[in-house]
Amino acid sequence: MEVYILKKFKKFAYLLLIIIIVILAFTIYTNASQNNEQDDKQKTLTEIKFVESEIENLLNTMNNIEARNYKVTYGEISKSSDSSSSQGEKTGTENQSNNSGGSSEESSNQGESQNDSKEKKIVKFDLNRNTILSNSDEINWEDIKQNIETLYSTIPSITLDLYKANLNQEDILSFNKELDGLTVSAKEENKEDTLKQLSKLYDYLPKFVQNVTDDELYKKEIETKSHIFKAYSKLDTNNWSEISKDVNNAISTYSQLLTNTNIDSKKQYSINRVYIMLNELQNAVSIKDTSLFLVKYKNLIEEISNL
Repeated sequence: MEVYILKKFKKFAYLLLIIIIVILAFTIYTNASQNNEQDDKQKTLTEIKFVESEIENLLNTMNNIEARNYKVTYGEISKSSDSSSSQGEKTGTENQSNNSGGSSEESSNQGESQNDSKEKKIVKFDLNRNTILSNSDEINWEDIKQNIETLYSTIPSITLDLYKANLNQEDILSFNKELDGLTVSAKEENKEDTLKQLSKLYDYLPKFVQNVTDDELYKKEIETKSHIFKAYSKLDTNNWSEISKDVNNAISTYSQLLTNTNIDSKKQYSINRVYIMLNELQNAVSIKDTSLFLVKYKNLIEEISNL
């Protein structure tokens, strides 16, 4: 009887051990899968932020807008070292040559050679104000084309990660097609079409971030900027009614943050500040002044990016 009970106990112990092993294996596998999924999402989000930054930079470059208010310029200037001393050495050389029967022309050439050897190249740096109202209207198309090619080089890996994130495949394919359209517009150096294509590209990013982050502030931030860029891309068309609609959409989207209790309260001041600046941008639209719009646009985009 005891032997029977012992055998039964062993079977039960083996069964219990197997169950424990299975549970542990399943737990480890589940945690590992969740960690891998989280890592994949973080990687995809980082890539989306890179693309966002590149598109925003291209949009701003179309009107020579830079985030900083100052830019450094430099150039080389020539300066002779100790010119009075060199002149004295030159005179002494002439006298010495004349005393020894040498020609004054040869000694003069020698003096000039000594002066040339002491000439220094100095780099001069200047800090110049970089403002909207004083910016040039000339577009640096070479820089724009190079930046687009740089963006192209990252697209294959980003596309694969977007697919892995289970995003809408049609959106991914359409994004890549719009990038092709951007390339054609930039090649033809067509400002209006290039701005339009850049705005279309950016418009896909709010869709892409939905499945890769839970950060509500960032989601609304990127969606708001998408509406602002739509308005910005239409400035050259002077279609102020459409521009006004886009800015109103930006205000409507962003206003949802004002009542969102999940946002860090420490950022509330900055959130309110951006809301005021959005309404100021709408005031610029009502005046229908492109330069005023660009001044307020630049400050607004910088403020949103610093949230």
